[in-house]
Amino acid sequence: MLLENATNERDLMVVHPLDDVEEQKIETAHLGPMRMTTTVRVSLLILRGYLVLMMFFVLYHVLDLAGVFGKA
Repeated sequence: MLLENATNERDLMVVHPLDDVEEQKIETAHLGPMRMTTTVRVSLLILRGYLVLMMFFVLYHVLDLAGVFGKA
């Protein structure tokens, strides 16, 4: 059984994206806002609430470290 190397048939050249030729980007200004399903909307609202709650906890912790609430 003989194994042949497929790369011998065609050489492949790797080009780094920074060295490659620039390509035309798609213009998205005319598309408008995306439609969201109810599940996506609820998930994003839950995520927003979670982030606000975590920011509150961080603010509380910083104020506690600063001694705003007095010694416990």
